[in-house]
Amino acid sequence: MNKLLSSLGVAIAVATISVLAGCQLYFGSSGSSGGNGGSGGNGSGTNPPGAECSMDTNCAAGCFCANGVCTEGGFCATDKDCGSGFHCDPSRSSCIPNAVCTSDAQCKPGAMCDIKSGGCQSTCLCASDADAISAGFGWCDEARGTCMTGADPAGACLGTISCTGPAPTCPENQVPLIKAGCFTGQCRAIAACEGAPACGSLQHLDDCQARNADCTPIYTGHHCHGTTCGVSPDDCTCDTTDFTSCETGAVPLNIIPVD
Repeated sequence: MNKLLSSLGVAIAVATISVLAGCQLYFGSSGSSGGNGGSGGNGSGTNPPGAECSMDTNCAAGCFCANGVCTEGGFCATDKDCGSGFHCDPSRSSCIPNAVCTSDAQCKPGAMCDIKSGGCQSTCLCASDADAISAGFGWCDEARGTCMTGADPAGACLGTISCTGPAPTCPENQVPLIKAGCFTGQCRAIAACEGAPACGSLQHLDDCQARNADCTPIYTGHHCHGTTCGVSPDDCTCDTTDFTSCETGAVPLNIIPVD
């Protein structure tokens, strides 16, 4: 029994060392691979910590190249296995430093530039603001397919209007964008919005009718006849009607007669 426990303890110790020691595990404290840029397991080189390198792949798994020298980073399967400021290179099962950046464009999709640390910070992949918000972020940079923090600098589909400027005319299946209480003059696809736009934001009949559970189309009638015209559509016949607006609430169809 004592021999079994002793063997088990050794196995646990080795497993622990493999997680903590990084590529040092391959060579010991002063081992040398002999030669720069050799290849080893996991698609890595064989250079140990302290050996010269020109790129990460010159170094053994668990190491990365820093200032021309192989440096221990640790082993990983995902970014969560690495410490702060590091992410996982799955092709080498190795933790490597986050890339230094000054703008989001310098980071891979699914990561944004953290100005405070100067490194790329992992967020998530997305196709719309709704995707990003559901994952706990503020908006989606659709061009990079990346979840971002804060508010979308281009504006949002939802919001309260406090400015007096008119809304831009948007194509079908799009709504005007709002920023700081004002229309930005730009439009966004309804499917890419952070949530369902207000009925009043829907500028086209098809878009309004697609929301028939909570939105009602309002029409302007031309050359209308009947005793209830202007009050109710029950006894009002118009030669032609034009879609005027989309309103909240499942109310009877409204006709505003105009001769």
